[in-house]
Formats: sequence, structure tokens, C-alpha cells
Amino acid sequence: MRSHSTIAACLAGLAMGGEYWFSAAPVAAATPGPEPAGTILFVGDVDDPTAIRVAAEIRASGLTVERRRDVQSSSVVLMPGLRPADAAGAIEIDSKAGQIRVWTVDPSTGQAALRSTVQAETDPAVMAMRVVEALRASLNNPRWLDPNRVIGAREPVVSRSRPQLPAANSRFGATLGPAFTSGTNAFSGAWVGLGSVYWLWKPPWGVEILGLVPLTNEYRAVTGGSAVLTFGLVAGGLRARVLAANWCALDAGAGVGTAIIHSRAVPNVAYTGADATTWTATPYARVGASASIARPVWLRAEIAGALAIPRPSFAVAGDTISWGEPLFVASLGVEVVWP
Repeated sequence: MRSHSTIAACLAGLAMGGEYWFSAAPVAAATPGPEPAGTILFVGDVDDPTAIRVAAEIRASGLTVERRRDVQSSSVVLMPGLRPADAAGAIEIDSKAGQIRVWTVDPSTGQAALRSTVQAETDPAVMAMRVVEALRASLNNPRWLDPNRVIGAREPVVSRSRPQLPAANSRFGATLGPAFTSGTNAFSGAWVGLGSVYWLWKPPWGVEILGLVPLTNEYRAVTGGSAVLTFGLVAGGLRARVLAANWCALDAGAGVGTAIIHSRAVPNVAYTGADATTWTATPYARVGASASIARPVWLRAEIAGALAIPRPSFAVAGDTISWGEPLFVASLGVEVVWP
């Protein structure tokens, strides 16, 4: 009797276990697996402190970061053939424009769209928090970013004591090129070499120093002979960035300088001549435009106007002529910038 009851109990236990296994199996099969993390592409200046801090924050949020040092434009790297299949978006670090752009990808269509632009700050930690918040608000799948994340749990965050780059638009620059000048209708124009250096310490404001070096002379010919005029100029003032983009920039400046003017008379027979050198103040105003050729070289064009105060005057065969009211300068050269 005991053997029959034991066998019956075993069969009942096997039946209950089988019923539990078969009932639980469909539930386990229907439970979705963990969703793969999306990939965020990094393009632009991916090695500066701000980019490193932003990448650390995004990794700590549960996303994968892929850096693309070989591509500088997000509009190119976001093309379907150049991005991974699981790319959720892209972060573009544009130091020249002082911006970080947040792009997202529609998983159904593969199309990318610019969702947010974050202005650059001097503190990478502040920038990282702003970019992550903008990314969270823009992603089509918000579960990729865990709002209860522990910052720095997956990757150590860059210390704030690390030396920081200046703000994106804070940079040095130098320009060199030929320029054509005209100081008055009485004298012909002349060619000079124009050189300038500037420093933008707080976009869009900065300071500049510029100089003109004579390459040719200005002439004035009359019946009694001719006059030759040579001048150089050194000036300094304020500089303002009016427009800044990835490939171009527009700026303006104003200040005051000093011009040194040397004149030499070449008289005909029965006339006499003399040489003279004078100094005069020259307040100026200018506007310039730059177009990117290849980092860090830009093509530069600018025009400037100045006044010679007091006005230099010259007596030529009984005629009194003046120079430098106004003085026009037009230049085309090359600009080199350092972030």
C-alpha cells in the first residue's frame, strides 16, 4: 500500500511541476530582453576638456559614445552610410563658433535633425549637464537615458582642476597681405604691406594692433617737377566680432594710430626742392571678412578709412596740396588663427 501511495505522490508531483513549467514558459518567452543602448556620435573638436566631460556624462547616462575625429561636419557624418545602425544622435563640438549642437536620428526613417544648440561655457561640467539635458529632451527613445543615473558610475569624470581651454571664440589671430592705399586725389595710390594681430578675450570683443609698411611710393607730377611721398602707420584699437560661422566670420574695428610721412621733391631746372618728414595722428575704422580655407588658415579681405590729424600739406610749384583726409586702405591677404 505504501508503494502505491508513493508512486501516486511522485506522479502527482511530476504533473504539477510539468503544469508549472508549461505555464511559465510562454511568459518567459514573451518577456523582452534588455534593450541595446543607443550610440551617440561625437564630431568636431572631440579631444578638448568640454568634449571629454560631455562624453563622460553621456556614458554615465547609459549610452555608447563613438568619436569621429576624421569628420568635421555633423551633416556629413550623419549620412546613413557613415553612421552605425544603432546611432541615436550626434554631438557636434564647434569651438570656432562657440557652440555644441545636438542632433538626433529618426530610427524609422534614418533622417537626422538638429534639435538643440548649446552655447559654450568656460566650465566643462556646466556644459556637460546642459548637453545631456538637451539630449534627453530630444531623443525619440527617452529610456536610453536613465534619469536616476549616478554621474561618474561608469567612467571617471574629468577633474575640474584640469587646465581648461578658453571659450570657443577666445583666440589669437594674425593677418598678412598686400593692400592698396589712397591718401588724396593729388597723389597717386601706393601699395603697402598690411599686418595685424588680435586677441578676442570675451566674445565678441577683443583688441587689435595693425601696421602698414610701404612697398611703393605715391607720386605727384607738375610742370616744375615731381614729389614722392612715402608713409607707414602703426595703430591699435578695439575689435568686435559681428558674425561667426563654421566657414566665415565678419568683424569690425576702430582705434587710433600714428603715421610717419616722408616727402621728397624732384625739381626741374629753375626749381628747388626739399625733403621733409612729419608725424600725424590717424584715427581709423575698418571692417573685414574671413573665409575658411583649411584650419587654421583663412582668406582675409578688409577695407579701412583713416584721417590724418593735423592735415599734412605740401607746396608743389606754387600749389598747396594735402594728404590723408581721408586715407583709404583695401587689403586681401591670409589670416591664421589659434584657438
